Amino acid sequence: MEILFLLLGIIVMDIAALRWGNDSRDGIDSPEWLRSLQRHF
Repeated sequence: MEILFLLLGIIVMDIAALRWGNDSRDGIDSPEWLRSLQRHF
């Protein structure tokens, strides 16, 4: 049962990272960073 909760937690964190995370490989001037900054402010 604990393994199921651990797996569910990992999946939830992965979805959150995909939804709200930034790709740090992009430069600071990339369109994705600018779009992300506009969403937060």
